[in-house]
Amino acid sequence: MNKVLDRIFSVKKKTNVERNKQTILTRRYLQIFGSSYKLPEENERTLIIIPGYSVDNPPRIGHHLYYINALKYDSEKNPYGYKRIYLFDIYSQKDGRCNFKHNIPELAEELFTSINTNRDSWEFEANGEIDIIGASMGGLIVRKFIQDKMIGNNLLQTERWGRLRIRNVLLIATPNKGCKIVDRLQSPFIQILLRLIYGKKNFSKSEQFLQISAGNQPVFGKFMRLFSKKETAKNEFIERLNSASLTPGTIRWITIRGTKSQWFTKSVYRKKSPNDGVVEAADVILPGAENICDRDIGLNTHWNHRDLYVSEDVSSLMFGLLVLELDLANYLLISDDYNDDLALVFGKLIDIQTRKSLDVFHKPSVSLNEY
Repeated sequence: MNKVLDRIFSVKKKTNVERNKQTILTRRYLQIFGSSYKLPEENERTLIIIPGYSVDNPPRIGHHLYYINALKYDSEKNPYGYKRIYLFDIYSQKDGRCNFKHNIPELAEELFTSINTNRDSWEFEANGEIDIIGASMGGLIVRKFIQDKMIGNNLLQTERWGRLRIRNVLLIATPNKGCKIVDRLQSPFIQILLRLIYGKKNFSKSEQFLQISAGNQPVFGKFMRLFSKKETAKNEFIERLNSASLTPGTIRWITIRGTKSQWFTKSVYRKKSPNDGVVEAADVILPGAENICDRDIGLNTHWNHRDLYVSEDVSSLMFGLLVLELDLANYLLISDDYNDDLALVFGKLIDIQTRKSLDVFHKPSVSLNEY
C-alpha cells in the first residue's frame, strides 16, 4: 500500500458487518455460477484509484476508505479482493501539483509517471492487468490518461513493468459532459463571495476547475437572465476529450450516477433533470459503457454525490462489478436487492419473478477465466 492509503486505513478500520457483506456476495456468486465460472485463486490485478476535485487543502481523501475497504484483500473475509490498491494523490506537494496548480492533462501525465517510475513506489505484475476507478473529476483524468497513453486495444507500455493491460475502468459520477455548477460559480455575485472566503486567487478561477465546466452556460439565474445573457467560455478541454472515442479499445467501461439532488441545484438544473447534487445524471453517461443509475438498484435507492463514495450499497456494487466482474443484472441476482419485491433494471420496472426468469441472470457476461 502506498503512504496515502496507509494514512486512510489508520483513520478507521473496517467493521465485521461491512466485511461480511463481501463474504455473502462471494458465497452467493459461487453457489450460482461456481460450477461454470470459477474465480481465480488470487486476484493478481492491481487497482488504481484517481480521486476527484477537492476545494480543501489538504484534500479530503478519506471518503474513499469506504469502497476501498470493500475491495481490498482479506484472507478470510475477502480472499478475491485486490492485494495492490494505489491511490493517486492528485494534490501531492512533493512535485508541485498542490491544489489547483496542475490542469487535467498535466495530472494525466503525472498519473503515468506514477505507474512508469518508482517515484511513488507502485508495483505491478510484469505484463499484468490493472483496473482503474475515476471518482468525479478523477474520471476525466482517467479518460485523458487512456486517450494519450493507451496503445492497441488496452495496453500501456511501461519501462519497469512491460505492457500492462487495462481490464476494467469504473467512472463514479464523472462529469463527462462538464458540470454546470462550475459555470454558475462564475457569476459576478458568487465570485465576490468566493473572494471574501477564499481570497482573490481561489480555486474557482484555476484552469483545472474550469476544465470541469460544461461551457457556454448562463452565469446568472433565471431572473437575472432577463437583464444579462452572459455565458461562460467554451470548454475546449471537454470538447477535445469527447471528440475522440468515448470508450476506446476493448476495455470494459462502467459509469455510476446518482439522482439524489440537493436544494441548491434547483437553480442550476432543470426541474425534471435528475442530478446528484453536483453533477447532472445525463452528463455522466458514456455511449458504449455499462451505464448504471441508482434507480437501477431499487425504487427506493437514491444517491447523492457523497453517497457515491460512502454508501455501503455503492461499495457492494463496486465489489460485484470489479472483484466478481459481474454486470448489473447478475449483481442484482446475488445481492440483497434480489429480495426486493420491485426494482428498476436498466430503467424498466419488472416484478421479481420476471427478473428471476430472464436469461441475462443465468451467467456472468464476462468469463472470469478467459477474458
